Amino acid sequence: MRSAKDNNFPYSSSTVCYFEVDKNGKVSQIYHKNKSDRPKLLEVYQRVNNNATTLYAVWPGKWSSDLFIIDDLDAFAKGFNLI
Repeated sequence: MRSAKDNNFPYSSSTVCYFEVDKNGKVSQIYHKNKSDRPKLLEVYQRVNNNATTLYAVWPGKWSSDLFIIDDLDAFAKGFNLI
């Protein structure tokens, strides 16, 4: 697993797949294809910021896809204009 803050991560790219994992291991996919998804993204940001969940993303490459932990919440929020 890689760190998003160390890799010039493309937070708002439509090819990035986000998923959230809660403390019980429940996994939820996070959709972010258009502006109507902003309220859900804000809820995700707040849960992760409150340490209720952890946010991960898969960034597909040409030959492989990499798993990232979203460990820079400010950059995530700025990428989606949440703050």
